[in-house]
Amino acid sequence: MSEVISFRLDRNNPREAQALGVLKKGQEAGYSLRHVLTEALLALEASAEEEQAVAQALLEVAGRLEQIQSALEQLRYMNPVPAKPQNNRPEQAVLAESFVLSVKSAAKPGLVLDR
Repeated sequence: MSEVISFRLDRNNPREAQALGVLKKGQEAGYSLRHVLTEALLALEASAEEEQAVAQALLEVAGRLEQIQSALEQLRYMNPVPAKPQNNRPEQAVLAESFVLSVKSAAKPGLVLDR
């Protein structure tokens, strides 16, 4: 069953005069007053939902930016000097001793410069 909705729009009120203009354009295009109002209300609801989705996305971005800013602040105060090894043993040689001995035995004397 249909529901009757009745209201007045005042031509002296700028927003209501603008709304009357929209209704008139819709009727001139061949749409009924009922169709124009129905589409306008549905578009208003869709717009509100999109606005809420955008607001939610902005809140999420703001939260991520706060996390990034916090991480950058922590990095600013960190000591960039590398940590010393925990085991107090001297570092191992880069080349194995057997390799070094093998190269020494295979090496030939180089050029000799006159003094």
